[in-house]
Amino acid sequence: MSPSDTPLVQVKDLHRSYGKIKAVDGISFSISGSTVHGFIGPNGAGKTTTMRVLATLDMPDEGDVLFEGRSLMDYPDEFRPEIGFMPDFLETYVDITVEEYLDFYARAYRLSTRRKKKRLADVIEFTRLGKLLTRPAYGLSKGQKQRLSLGRVLINDPRFLILDEPAAGLDPRARVELRTLVRQLADGGKAVLFSSHILAELSEVCDSVTIIDGGRLCASDRVSGLQHQIDFGVKVNVVLDAPSGEEIERLVRALAEIPGVNRSEEALRGAWFSYEGEPEVRSGILTRLMEQGFKVTDFHTASSDLEDAFMQLTERKTSS
Repeated sequence: MSPSDTPLVQVKDLHRSYGKIKAVDGISFSISGSTVHGFIGPNGAGKTTTMRVLATLDMPDEGDVLFEGRSLMDYPDEFRPEIGFMPDFLETYVDITVEEYLDFYARAYRLSTRRKKKRLADVIEFTRLGKLLTRPAYGLSKGQKQRLSLGRVLINDPRFLILDEPAAGLDPRARVELRTLVRQLADGGKAVLFSSHILAELSEVCDSVTIIDGGRLCASDRVSGLQHQIDFGVKVNVVLDAPSGEEIERLVRALAEIPGVNRSEEALRGAWFSYEGEPEVRSGILTRLMEQGFKVTDFHTASSDLEDAFMQLTERKTSS
């Protein structure tokens, strides 16, 4: 299923302060159905405050959030069943099992007996919690707790999911599993707001991204659109044969002195650079590096990623 062009959620000129501190300073963006929308920003950028407002857990000082064109602020009770909020930490009681935990929330949503039975079965199957039902919730691993937390927000089958740093602290396998589940939810029609510091993770799962810094909007667009906003030109990775730190520094300096190269930085076992021009320019750059004695083992183009977009767009915002 392709992402819808009609926004399910619209954030409009949102402001939120705590005393003299402006946590959110006039940000606006929209989220469509059937979409994973990444939410990027450093610590203190205003991400959690924004998500709490979206979840109707906090009220803005100014601005509004529209759900299908109607105000969440004016009708919070009406829209709460459509929203699932997964915080970055799972609170559990010491003496409650996984099954009891899920059953409690199913009853809290006042599901009928028949619907509760079906929803619990569907959620348990989707999150693969079947073998953990009798386990104490507090004793689960981090990855298992994240699956349980996701299961909780899915019990009432909301259309809009807000996931606050769901991949934080997970091992690589658990991150892949979580990413797969999130992608399946979006493909099934849900809108997912996915906050994370792991930008490589977001680039693999997100359809669109909003970047904020210091409570202000830096950019909001499709992932492909953000990549087009950054002006690196063509980006190329250069890998050397077992280079020393001094050799990598010499490579970066050498690249910076070559006509046509507009940026060069250190990378793993080499450097990357960007240039403007035709493919033959790249060929000439490689020739010059070989003439200067660099033992190049790999030399390939690479598309700009979310880390590139984040760094350049936040730098622009800071300097403006």
